[in-house]
Amino acid sequence: MPENKPSARLFLDCHLATDAVIELGREQSHYLAQVMRVHVAEAIALFNGCDGEWRAVVSSVERKAVTLTCQTRLREQAEAPDVWLAFAPLKKTRIDFVVEKATELGVGRLLPVVTQYTVAARVNIERLSARVIEAAEQCERLTVPPHNATLRAR
Repeated sequence: MPENKPSARLFLDCHLATDAVIELGREQSHYLAQVMRVHVAEAIALFNGCDGEWRAVVSSVERKAVTLTCQTRLREQAEAPDVWLAFAPLKKTRIDFVVEKATELGVGRLLPVVTQYTVAARVNIERLSARVIEAAEQCERLTVPPHNATLRAR
C-alpha cells in the first residue's frame, strides 16, 4: 500500500482537529490492532460526519488500546444529500443489505417504518447503527445517515 494512502478508515464520535490525540475504545482498538494489524506511524483515515476526513497516524498500539494523532485534513466536510429512505423492516440479513446499499448510494436519512404488514417484530437499532457505520467507512462517505428512530404507521 502506498505510504500516503491510509490503510484503514474509521468513523469516530469525537471532534477532529490538527494534533488531536485520540484514544480509541475497545472495539475500534481491537479492529485496528488485531484485524488490520496496524503499526506505530501507520496512516489511518478518520471521519465524524462534521469535521471532514482527517489523516491520523498511529501513536501507540497496545493490547487493548490504540492511540491516534490527527495530522491533516484530507477532505472538507460535504453536506449529506436530502434523500430519505422510509422502509418496512425486514428480517435480519435482508435489512442489513438494504441499509448497507442505501448508505453506499448516499441516502441522507434511514427511516424504518413499522406497518400493519411488517414481518419483523422489532428493529435492532444497535445492529442497524453498526451496519450503517461499516458501510460509510467502506464507501468513503463523509457522513453517517441518521437511523435511530422507528416510526409506526397507522
